[in-house]
Amino acid sequence: MIKNRSMIDFEIIWKKINLTLTPKEELALSKWLKEDSSHQEFLDKARAYYLNGSSFEECKTECLRAWRKMSLKTSNKSKSQASWMISTAAAAIAVFVYFTYFHVTKKESDNAIAFIKAEAIHPGSNQATLKLADGTVHDLTPSQHIVLKEGAAEIKSEGSKLQYAAQKEIPAEIKYNTLTIPRGGEFFLQLADGTKVWLNSETTLRYPAQFGPNERRVELTGEAYFEVAHNEKSPFIVESRGQTVTDIGTEFNISAYTENPIVTTTLVKGSVAMFANTSPAKVQTLEVNEQGTVNRENGKISKRIVGTYQYIAWKSGRFVFENQPLSQIMETLARWYNVDVVFSQEALKNFHFTGDLKRYTDFGEVIKLIGKTNEVNFLVEDKKITIR
Repeated sequence: MIKNRSMIDFEIIWKKINLTLTPKEELALSKWLKEDSSHQEFLDKARAYYLNGSSFEECKTECLRAWRKMSLKTSNKSKSQASWMISTAAAAIAVFVYFTYFHVTKKESDNAIAFIKAEAIHPGSNQATLKLADGTVHDLTPSQHIVLKEGAAEIKSEGSKLQYAAQKEIPAEIKYNTLTIPRGGEFFLQLADGTKVWLNSETTLRYPAQFGPNERRVELTGEAYFEVAHNEKSPFIVESRGQTVTDIGTEFNISAYTENPIVTTTLVKGSVAMFANTSPAKVQTLEVNEQGTVNRENGKISKRIVGTYQYIAWKSGRFVFENQPLSQIMETLARWYNVDVVFSQEALKNFHFTGDLKRYTDFGEVIKLIGKTNEVNFLVEDKKITIR
């Protein structure tokens, strides 16, 4: 007679491996492990695979894929549980077999990329366009070193950064400048008050050449990391596509791209107040390691605790993806490498991946790492990328 074994949510297995179980989940896992020796065997196999790892994808996606495949074969009578739960004995065998298959086949996955036209796709670089209050436009590239005047402010560009220095007297007129970063670009800006701003690809920041006495207000579209100079008498205000963030002196990242209805603010240091422009009375305060979101379509505002590294790694030369859908990953990569991405099937967009990649690696190397998961392959034709 076959002994009945209970089910367990695979998320608990994954969280145990990564030491993030809650006390309640720890109790549930402990009870499950005591029920049968094969339960501990399965946990040990999952942990061993995670410690070996793969070059791009960690254990979670691989375990989940085996878990899902086996569940679909064994649980036709219980489709509501099929995507996450299966009998433990079957799971242990399925995952063990899949681990062996994955380690053998991933070494043969260099053919995951087919190059029709072998033009190298290089990572982004320092490039920007500066528009002054009078409409004058200046291209800022590593070969361009310029010195300009805007009212009482002196502006210097050294090819990779733009720096403002202003007189202490109150300006007679606030003159706004606009810094635009194209696809495949990034740039560093130091404002007249000493605030430092890292600007990501496809980003525009509008700001005064010299701030007035009562507030420091800028307007952002795209993504930027702010290290705000402390000034209790003059709050620093960022308006970003339907959201307003107010701060005195702190560090935070804002992602407010046009195509995304969600504006995301991730706080690294200090605290900020934020609200949706449609509901200014509903103010949300963020503390360190909290992330606030505003839905531009309905004005809904919320916050949660996060690990900030994933959201700010871009300014330090990394791409960090934590269980993100491939559609979001490729959107980020397309913006940085200035390529166009096409999915041959809509379902491919929902494949989830985890990885920590170098931002300044050629595109071919990046997608080769993704291809090693054997989930998808890439067809590269000039700067058009088809995912199959």
